[in-house]
Amino acid sequence: MNQIIGLIRLQQIDSRLDRVRTRLHQIKLILENDQEIREIVSQKEALELKLSNIRSDISTNETIVKNQQVKIQQLQVNLYSGKVLNPKELQELEAEIASCQRQLNSSENKLLELMIICEEIQKEYDATSSSLVSVQKSSESKNSQVLTEQANLIKEIDKLNSEKKASEISITEKDVNIYNKLRGQKGGIALSVISEDACSSCGATLTPAQHQAVRALDRMIFCPSCGRILFTT
Repeated sequence: MNQIIGLIRLQQIDSRLDRVRTRLHQIKLILENDQEIREIVSQKEALELKLSNIRSDISTNETIVKNQQVKIQQLQVNLYSGKVLNPKELQELEAEIASCQRQLNSSENKLLELMIICEEIQKEYDATSSSLVSVQKSSESKNSQVLTEQANLIKEIDKLNSEKKASEISITEKDVNIYNKLRGQKGGIALSVISEDACSSCGATLTPAQHQAVRALDRMIFCPSCGRILFTT
């Protein structure tokens, strides 16, 4: 096979490989960066922290209420046991019981408020969890098509790499090296077709002799402006 024709085929394969790899990278980002799911997960985690904190506060206040109730019961036992006969001591016991009762009432009200807040946060957490499940199912359905495309593109890469190896066999190592160097320097495009007597990549006009040399297909002709390998259809 003529060297130039082989290089044209090689560029076609490499250009397709570039597009496939770009799409695979896009798919990777799609699968890894589902913004809606990430936002809902973040909301859920924040609510979990709130629930944990308020349940801790509830537990602490339940202990306070229980201790206050026990203390009042003990004071009442002392008050009604008949062991305390001194009127002043009895008054002091009654005053202490009344003070403890006020503290208990305050603690119980605070505990009730915390339980109401906890219930509201729990409802919000449950709704967020339900929303997350729904969005994940929708995402899985959407991503199933993307995953199928991803699998097909991976297979295509294997096929294109095999075709690339087969194409390189017909091209000299020197020409392959020139081609690869140009690909690296020229944004992946080492060859440029002549269109209306000009290089289609940079627009440089060619002389009739240059155009004729390109048509001969017997050696590499480089664009005098951009340096790409020229070919004609």
